[in-house]
Amino acid sequence: MLIFLSVLGKMFKLGIHPDPITFNALINGLCNEGKIKEAVELFNEMGKRGHEPNVISYNTIINGLFKSGNRNMAVHVFKKMEQNGCKPNVVTYNTIIDNLCKNMLVNDAMEFLSEMLDRGIAPNVVTYNSIVHGFCNLGQLNEATRLFKEMGGRDVMPDTVSFTIFVDGLCKEGMVSEAWCVFETMPEKGVEPNIYTYNALMDGYCIQRQIIEARKVFEIMVRKGCAPFVHSYNILINGFCKSRMMDEAKSLLAEMCEKELTPDTVTYSTLMQGLCHVGRPQESLNLFKEMCSNGLLPNLVTYSILLDGFWKHGHLDEALKLLQSMQEKKLEPDIVFYTNILVEGMFIAGKLEVAKELFSKLFVDGIRPTVHTYSVMIKGLLKEGLSDEAYRLFSKMEDDGFMPDSCSYNVIIQGFLQIRDSSTAVRLIDEMVAGKGFSADSTTFQMLLDLESHDEIISRFMRGSSRGRKMK
Repeated sequence: MLIFLSVLGKMFKLGIHPDPITFNALINGLCNEGKIKEAVELFNEMGKRGHEPNVISYNTIINGLFKSGNRNMAVHVFKKMEQNGCKPNVVTYNTIIDNLCKNMLVNDAMEFLSEMLDRGIAPNVVTYNSIVHGFCNLGQLNEATRLFKEMGGRDVMPDTVSFTIFVDGLCKEGMVSEAWCVFETMPEKGVEPNIYTYNALMDGYCIQRQIIEARKVFEIMVRKGCAPFVHSYNILINGFCKSRMMDEAKSLLAEMCEKELTPDTVTYSTLMQGLCHVGRPQESLNLFKEMCSNGLLPNLVTYSILLDGFWKHGHLDEALKLLQSMQEKKLEPDIVFYTNILVEGMFIAGKLEVAKELFSKLFVDGIRPTVHTYSVMIKGLLKEGLSDEAYRLFSKMEDDGFMPDSCSYNVIIQGFLQIRDSSTAVRLIDEMVAGKGFSADSTTFQMLLDLESHDEIISRFMRGSSRGRKMK
């Protein structure tokens, strides 16, 4: 792009005047590179050089402004367009509608659709696809359905993209039977499903744990001559793993290799997580080694899956070796990894001092903990019988700039109820409910009910007219 701008500069110096096609190409290039400021400057330069921007110029700059997050500026340019004697076309409106829908502003997009119709600009399949997709992303299936049906009434024939968007939207809302019915109507409308349609339907069945139906869709896809991608296998593998059918999931990995489809990190990570969940962490480690030998680089998610599996199944030595391997690869853990995997893992493994050291190390490494990090520490300390230390840390949260949330209160209250320190538990409940406006969760409430009959303090508290009612 710098070369083109340099050439443009030389053209000006030599008295050669570039035409609108040259300007449009340069503006488009700058927008694609994310250099929106320079694109706007060049757009403004057109007028100064005697070339009024045409509809292509406006469409390009409006799209660039939307993509760079300058939504208000994009709409402003659109309004100036007609004032400057340039009429918007269907592409202009599609650009605005699509970008508004991607920003979840579907009602605003509908206003532009209405404006299009008022001006006699006929919406096309791209227009409707954008809005149907927008409503599906918001979970507003009634509106999506209405627009999908409206297309035919306006002589706009839904294409494969239209059907795929609609099938995917229905599946994401758990309406897989309805999605199947829509899928079945495609051939009647002269539209063939593609790989993305099949994937959406398979994923819908997998989410509903209807793995046999998902497999049938996969078989139909292959029978129709639509070659599955790695992602297609990943969807099915995830479905089998969620249904705890690990041997079937592993057979799909073998099938991929037979078809010379290279599994990716998602394939292996999904299988490893499934194996860990069913108590087969050693097989998970074997897959990890296979993945590395195939040249795939493990990421934080991969390590999180394995470490979590090893902690929970008591394989401490393997977990520590894996942690060392991760450090050698210089993978920097984030706060989620620190909290959910390292600190919690050490408590599970009974490594109290290591967990405390890791928590302290957060501040040294400049990693900001979260309220959840404190809750994990408090829960771990209570589990180890260190109620005083847990209470001190709970009190210190606010000093450190972290306001305890409902989860933090319930964790520490449950800890004190567990050790039958009723006075402290009741005082904390008062503070949580009256002072902070939080509520007891179902576990806390059940513990109070269990203790009510044989703990005088709890009994008196639960008989309290206003307090007792606030618990649930």
